[in-house]
Amino acid sequence: MLNKLSLQTRIVTLFTTVTVLLMSVIVWFDSYTLQKAVEETYVSQLDGMTTAINGRYEESHSIHDVQQIFDYIQYKNENVLQLTLYGQDKVLASTDRELIGNPSPPDLLNAIQVSKNETLISHIRNDADGIPKDRLTAPLKEDGVTVGAIELLVDTSESSDLISNRILFIIVVGLAIAVLLLVVLSIIIRKLLIRPLLKIRDAAVTMKMGSAYKEIVLDSSQEINEVASAFNDMVIDLEGRYKELQQAQKQLVESEKMVALGNLVAGVSHEINTPIGIGVTAASYMDEKTKAFQLLFQDSKMKRSDLEEYLNTVSETTGMLQTNLYRASELIRSFKQVAVDRSIDMKRRFKIKEYIKEVLISLQPNLKKTKHQVQVTGNDGIVLFNDPGAISQIVTNLIMNSLIHAFNPDDEGQISITVSSHFTDFTLHYSDNGKGMPPEVVQQIFNPFFTTNRSNGGTGLGMHIVYNLVTQSLRGTIRCESKVGSGTNFIIQIPMMNEG
Repeated sequence: MLNKLSLQTRIVTLFTTVTVLLMSVIVWFDSYTLQKAVEETYVSQLDGMTTAINGRYEESHSIHDVQQIFDYIQYKNENVLQLTLYGQDKVLASTDRELIGNPSPPDLLNAIQVSKNETLISHIRNDADGIPKDRLTAPLKEDGVTVGAIELLVDTSESSDLISNRILFIIVVGLAIAVLLLVVLSIIIRKLLIRPLLKIRDAAVTMKMGSAYKEIVLDSSQEINEVASAFNDMVIDLEGRYKELQQAQKQLVESEKMVALGNLVAGVSHEINTPIGIGVTAASYMDEKTKAFQLLFQDSKMKRSDLEEYLNTVSETTGMLQTNLYRASELIRSFKQVAVDRSIDMKRRFKIKEYIKEVLISLQPNLKKTKHQVQVTGNDGIVLFNDPGAISQIVTNLIMNSLIHAFNPDDEGQISITVSSHFTDFTLHYSDNGKGMPPEVVQQIFNPFFTTNRSNGGTGLGMHIVYNLVTQSLRGTIRCESKVGSGTNFIIQIPMMNEG
C-alpha cells in the first residue's frame, strides 16, 4: 500500500511519524521530570518537618508539642491532608485524632530501616474520594536511633493539574510546530524535488508520444540537475542511435525490396520461357513444313492433298503462335506493371481485385511448386486511388509468409483474399488454413527482425515491411488473428482515396 503513495506523501508521512514519536518522548520525559521535581519538593518539606520534630522531640519528649506542630503545619498548608507520628507500638500523634492510640503498622519501622532511613514515597490515585495523593514516610530518630516514623499525606491535585496542563501545552505547541514544519516541508519538497521530477517525467512522455524533444533546464539541487543533465544526454544519444537504426532499417527494407524485385524478374523469365518456347517450336515446325511444301511446288509434284495438309498445318501452327505470344504479352504487361509499381512510389487509380490477380501471376513460379490454391473474391468494381506498389508488396509478402510458415511441404492449403468496401474505407481480408500461431508469436509478428525461421535464412523484415507499408504508405491499419491449428487472418483497412 505504501508503494502506491506519491513520493511527497511518503516523505511527509515519515516526517509525521518521526515527529509524533519525538513529541511522545519529549512529553514523557518532561512529565517524568516535573513529577520528580514535585516529589523532591514534598520530600524536602517533609525533611524540614522531620528535622524540626526530631529536634523538639529529643529536647522535650513531649507528644503534645509534636501534635501542635502537626496542627500548625496543616493549618498553614491546605495541601496537607494528614500528618501522623507512629511510635514503636502505636500512633502517638496525628491531625486525625481518631488514629491516635491505634496500633502502628507492624512493618512500617522495618521498611524505614530497610530503605536506609530514606523517605518512602507512595502514590494514591484511585482513592474513594477521587483526590490524587502522595504518602511520604520519614524516620523519627532519637540519639541517631530510629524510634518511630512521621507520615505526611499530601493532596497532589494542584501538581497533577500542573503536570496535565504542561503536557497539554507541550502537545498543542508541538502540534502547531509540526503542522507548520509539515507545510514548509511540503512546499520545499514540491519546489525542490517534485516539480523537477515532474518536468523530467513530462519530457519522457513527450519522447514516448513522438513529439519534438526540448532539453530540460532546471534550477534545482545539484543532484536533480545532474539527473536532468544525464537525461538530456541520454535522449541525445538515443536520438542519434535511433537515426542510425532508421537508416539501417531503411537500407534493409530497400535491400528486401530489391530482393523481391529480383525474384520477380526471375519469375518473369521462368513464366515467359514456356509460351516463348512453344512459339519457337511452332515457328520452327512451320518453317520446316514450308520448306518441304516449297520443294514439292518447285518439283511440280504438289498435289491437292499436299496443299490441304500444308494449309491445315499453317492454320494450327499460327493459332498456337498467336495464343502463346498473347500469353507472353499478357505476362510481360502484368510483370511490367507490377515491377514499375514496386520500383516507384506513385499513386494512381486502379481496380484492386484485378490488380491483385496480376500480382498473383508474378507469384506463379512460387505457387506452382506447391499444391496450394489461391482465391480472390469480392466486388470487381472497387477502385482505389493509392500506391499500387505497396499493395503488390503487401500481397506478395503475405503469400510468401504463408508458403514458408503456414504449411508443410505436402499440404494442399487454401489461401483466400477477399476485398470489400464500406463508404470511404477499403478492407482486404487475407486468410490461410495453415498451422496458425501461438499468442506470443502473434504479439511480435510485426516487430522488426522477429522471425521463427532464422535458421533457414529468414530476416524477420517481411511482416515489419507489411506493417510499415499499411500504416505509413497507405495510411491504414492492420491486425493479425491466429490460433494454433486454426490458420491465420490479416485484416487490412485503408482509405479508398489516399490524397495524403
